Amino acid sequence: MQSELVQKIEQLVLPFAEAVGGFLVNVNIRGEHGSKVIEIFADTDDGITVDQCAELSRRVSVALDNEDIIAGRYRLEVSSPGLDHPLKLVRQYKKNVGRQLKVTAQSNGTTSVNTGVLEKADEANIVLKTPEGVEASFPLSSIVSATVIPNLRR
Repeated sequence: MQSELVQKIEQLVLPFAEAVGGFLVNVNIRGEHGSKVIEIFADTDDGITVDQCAELSRRVSVALDNEDIIAGRYRLEVSSPGLDHPLKLVRQYKKNVGRQLKVTAQSNGTTSVNTGVLEKADEANIVLKTPEGVEASFPLSSIVSATVIPNLRR
């Protein structure tokens, strides 16, 4: 039932995200009946602004109330996915070309964890340049999770 609710909210949010110049990354619901938290993660190819998140929040809030999708009280949170949020969409990979990633991939029943600079991303694969200078290609279908490793400054 939770997945059906997530799907309904995703369908509701998609046009609003596009209307503010962005795209929907993820919808997450946590909490119990009467105290649900609806988390909407949205982004743009250049990075979503606070104003875009606020506008998206206003539009989604009105639509959720009008559609009466959520039973009981809820709190709506709209934000960018942040660096710790796993990359899910091809456009997120493309946006992060040149950044260091940690990629967990599965192939033939074996799981590997790889780090490197994202060199390329397309509809089917990503290419990482490892710290040893080797280019490693990963089909998107094999990626279990991928996150950006923030640059630590000393």
